[in-house]
Amino acid sequence: MKLFEEYLLKAKDVYHKALELLERGDFFDAAEKGWCAVKLARKALLISVGIPAEKVENLEFSMPIFERILKAAKRRNLLKEYYRFNSCLHVMGFYRMLTSREEIEKTLEEVKSWITEIEKLISQLSDVNLSKVVDIMNHALKIKRKALRASVEYHETLNKISEIILQAVLKHSS
Repeated sequence: MKLFEEYLLKAKDVYHKALELLERGDFFDAAEKGWCAVKLARKALLISVGIPAEKVENLEFSMPIFERILKAAKRRNLLKEYYRFNSCLHVMGFYRMLTSREEIEKTLEEVKSWITEIEKLISQLSDVNLSKVVDIMNHALKIKRKALRASVEYHETLNKISEIILQAVLKHSS
């Protein structure tokens, strides 16, 4: 069994555990298990196209690739649903405990079909190998970190200007 197949199998197993939790009335934990199933399916897709397993664990690394795969495959709907599942199940469902039981039930039903659609996409992309994007993504992240450092330095410089202006104006108005 290939590694991505193991991730898909695990996604389905975790999804069924979510349904069991829901059946027992533990709908907040069911929400988190549902979200976990979604994450595992995302990882399965990435691994299936040649992204190393250790890289798919890192969201900063893997999400830009995942987004671009879905957009290139003209499956933006799967990306939109991914973010909705994150909000409804993970953030508002599990962490904030604000999602209603009914909404969690409805969303978990949608998770099942989302995983099925990801599985179909994996089949469609079976000949795709994106392993060459790993080095490019590592380079992109280095550039991002440089840009963030430059942004911090830029704002620190603007703060110095603000301090000088404030002191000059206060001194003049005294």
